[in-house]
Amino acid sequence: MRKVIMAAAVAAGLASVPATAQVAGGLVTVQVADIDVLRNSLNGNDVDILNNSDLVSNNQLAAPISVQVPVGIAANVCGISVLAARQLTGPCTATNASRALGQAVAKQKLNRRSGAN
Repeated sequence: MRKVIMAAAVAAGLASVPATAQVAGGLVTVQVADIDVLRNSLNGNDVDILNNSDLVSNNQLAAPISVQVPVGIAANVCGISVLAARQLTGPCTATNASRALGQAVAKQKLNRRSGAN
């Protein structure tokens, strides 16, 4: 009985590998075009840095900001399923704020460490 359960567990694990392999390194590109989504994702200090950066012009993002985030975060902020996020061939657009998205933006675009104040 244990061999059957173990074989089923191994088969289930291997079945998920191809879906994960479709996303480079398990990361998905997310574009943030809405300044409010970005501000609601960042902590207070990072909002101040954002407001004084070249990423904002006339209280709008100068251009969409692209960051790499894990599949689950991309699904959450883009309002899509994890399966859909795994099958993306291009970036999705963030429509929801998330602390994890804010941390990715702070690290990748504002050159801040995760959790820095």
